[in-house]
Amino acid sequence: MSPASARSTSVAPWFGAVIALQLAHLIAVATAAPERVGLVHDVAGWVSGLLAVAGTFAAASSFVSGDYLRKVWGGLTAGAALSLVSAALRSYWLHTVPDVPFTSSPLLPYRMVAVVLANNATVYALILLAMTYRKSGLQPPSSPRTKALWAATTLAALAVGIPSLFTEMRNFASGAISLPSAVISAVSTLADMTTIFLVAPILSVAYMLRGGKLAWVWWAMGLSGATWLLYDARVWLAPLLPGDGAHAAELLRTLRTSGLVLLGLAGWLQRSALGPQKVEAPEASLNTSAGMS
Repeated sequence: MSPASARSTSVAPWFGAVIALQLAHLIAVATAAPERVGLVHDVAGWVSGLLAVAGTFAAASSFVSGDYLRKVWGGLTAGAALSLVSAALRSYWLHTVPDVPFTSSPLLPYRMVAVVLANNATVYALILLAMTYRKSGLQPPSSPRTKALWAATTLAALAVGIPSLFTEMRNFASGAISLPSAVISAVSTLADMTTIFLVAPILSVAYMLRGGKLAWVWWAMGLSGATWLLYDARVWLAPLLPGDGAHAAELLRTLRTSGLVLLGLAGWLQRSALGPQKVEAPEASLNTSAGMS
């Protein structure tokens, strides 16, 4: 077995575990009674959120203070942790006041703050991550394939995000939703549009590093971003699926599990690729990223 094949085999169970968790969430929603669907999403949100925090923290702790990649993974850890706080607020309300929608909860403004901070931290970290190839000399060469990927992700981000933004603005203007709900939706949509846009450079670096340990970090990050694309498109994808549109939307909502778990997996793979020793300096970490295979 070649070294590349051995590495593929070693990470296969981890990606298989992501698929298993996604299927478990999907099947649970598909078979749950309508009044239990919220509880299923709640349990899945805790599991995937904790895995995202654990994985990103593992990666961040692999680097010393001041390291460029520590900033990247520290930002992703902060985003995952704040996202978990947001989920915890909603979970608390679900279990204590189950008969009142969370949109009417006095906790909604606090969730708004958590969501805004989480998305800002995540977007900042992903921008730093996408710039890593420039810092490490891994700038992918321009080619028709990379240009097509950039065009596709840009169009996807605009196609998914702009209709959602207009819908939320219209709902807020008509009084159908409150200001905190509008802010949560708008900030989340803008952040997801940025994430989708950054899928192109992330996947380009993953392709360049194919066969190396760090390639799987980038693949996991890229797949996470692609998953959020499908998650955000659930509003207009749901009516295209067979059966009840509302139920189909709930099934597509399960994709949040893969988005979060793949982020945690990327962090764990980053830590595993570096080994037990921490990187000594920013230059060393970037050179290690460029040369490790």
